[in-house]
Amino acid sequence: MTELHEFFRTVPKPELHLHLHGAVEPETLIDLAKKNGVPLPEGDVRETLYARKSGGEVQSILPTLKIICRSMVARDDFARVAYDIQKSAANCGVRYREIFWNPTDHATIAGVSYETAVDGLIDGMAAAETDFGIVGRLIPSIDREGTPEAAFEMVEWVAEHPRDAVIGLGMDYLETGHPPEKFWKSYRLASKHGLRRTAHAGEFLEPARNVETCLDLLGCERIDHGYTITDAPDLAARCIDAGIPFSVVPTNTTYIKTLAGAAFRNEHPIRKMGDLGLRIFPNSDDPPLHHTDPARAYADMITEFGFTLADTRKFLGNAIDAAWVDDATRRDWKRDWLAEFDLQAARLQSHSKNGNEHG
Repeated sequence: MTELHEFFRTVPKPELHLHLHGAVEPETLIDLAKKNGVPLPEGDVRETLYARKSGGEVQSILPTLKIICRSMVARDDFARVAYDIQKSAANCGVRYREIFWNPTDHATIAGVSYETAVDGLIDGMAAAETDFGIVGRLIPSIDREGTPEAAFEMVEWVAEHPRDAVIGLGMDYLETGHPPEKFWKSYRLASKHGLRRTAHAGEFLEPARNVETCLDLLGCERIDHGYTITDAPDLAARCIDAGIPFSVVPTNTTYIKTLAGAAFRNEHPIRKMGDLGLRIFPNSDDPPLHHTDPARAYADMITEFGFTLADTRKFLGNAIDAAWVDDATRRDWKRDWLAEFDLQAARLQSHSKNGNEHG
C-alpha cells in the first residue's frame, strides 16, 4: 500500500457511485454460490471471474455480475452482501455510501421479490452502521438494456414499497444503443414519488447529448461518468454554472482500452473535466472487479491524472455537496471531514519532507 493510498484511507469521505453486484468480493460470492447451489467456473474465481485483463484486453464484467445476482436468493444473502461491502468501505474511510442496485435483475434472474431484496440490504446496512459507523442508502437502478416497460414496473415496486433508505433512481449497464430518453416515463414517475435522480451517461464514448437529455428530460440532479461532456463546450459551461456534480471513475474501462502512456493522463476526460472546472469527484464503481477501492480512487486522481493534493480536497468537497443528505448533515461533514483532511495532509507533507531530508 502506497503512502498516498494510506493517507486517503484516513480521510472520512462519502462514496456515491458504487454498484452492489460489482462490490461483492470473491470470498463472499464463493460462499453464497455454494449455499444456493450456483455453479462457478472451474479454477480460481479471482482468475476466472475477477481478472482485470484477459488476453491483453479488459475483461467484460457482465457475466460475473449475472453470476453474483443468481447467487443472492434469500433475505439474509442480501444482508450478508450489504454488510460485507460496507465493512470494506469503512476500512477505506467511507462514512456514507449511496449504492446502486438492479431490482429487475434479481426478479428476472433469480426470482427474488423487490421486498425481499430491499429489506435484506437494509438489514445489512443497518448492522454495518452499528458495527463500523458507515451509513448506507440505496438507489434502485434501471437496466437500460431492458425495456421501458420493465423499468417502469421497477419504479412502481419502489413506489409501492417505500423505505427510508431508498432515496433515488439511477440507470446503468451498456449505454450504447440505449439512450436515456427510452426511460423518460420511469423518471417522471420517480419524480412524482419524491425520488432523487441520477443516470450513467457519456460513458462508452456516447455523445454528450445523452448528458443533456438526462438533465433536461429525465430531471437528473447528478451525472455518473459524463466524460463526453468535454466534447460539448456550451453544455460543459452550463453544467459548471449550475454546479452539476459528476461522479467519475478513474478505473473506467473505456479509456483503459483507448488511451495509453502519456495520453492516459493528458487526454483522459477526467483530467479535462477537472481543468474545465466541472464538479467532479472520484468513486470506485466495482472495486474488486476494477482492482481498486474508494481510497485508491482518490489516490489515482494524483498518480494517474496529475491532480494535486489540494485538488483532491476540492473533489472531497464536491462529493459532500453531491450527497443526497440534509443541509445540516452536509455542513457538519464539510466542517469535520475537511478539517480531518487538512490534519492528515499536514502530517503527510511533514512526513514526506522529513523523509526527503533524511533520504
